[in-house]
Amino acid sequence: MDEPAWYEIRVKSHLDDSLSSAFAGMEMRYETLGETILYRTLPDQAALHGVLMRIRDLGLELLSVKQRSTTNN
Repeated sequence: MDEPAWYEIRVKSHLDDSLSSAFAGMEMRYETLGETILYRTLPDQAALHGVLMRIRDLGLELLSVKQRSTTNN
């Protein structure tokens, strides 16, 4: 059974307001190298796949995904 986990998802480019609204509920951090980091705790793998599909559908370049169990936070 899936458990909630904290994810850090890095995409290439800074997201403008129209794109960032597609990730409502996720925290964002803009890096100086022109990358955006999206992060938050997601309830399960299905929620993660939903975020990844949104990244794909918007034509964003996925750079990395890091996961950490919420029990280790």
